[in-house]
Amino acid sequence: MSIRYSEDFKKEVVKTYMTGNKSITQLAIDYNIAKSSVSKWVNEYKEECLYTTSTTSEPNEAKEIRRLNQLLNEKDKEIAFLKKAAAFFAKEID
Repeated sequence: MSIRYSEDFKKEVVKTYMTGNKSITQLAIDYNIAKSSVSKWVNEYKEECLYTTSTTSEPNEAKEIRRLNQLLNEKDKEIAFLKKAAAFFAKEID
């Protein structure tokens, strides 16, 4: 399944990269996007983003994706912990 991102979202990721605060790798992790995709977007939109007004805050879409990715990571950790606990208690019962 291929995910399609809007051009506005791609440009906002490039603008975030261009502020110099985050590397391509860190952006890929933050947004849960392939590093190669972020790199490709930077190459495609870098020049265009130089001439547009830079925003200091991310658009709502990017903020929501980041929030949901953080929530997903927390849930993954909770699931891993519960699996370990279930295995531990299953051994105790035997």
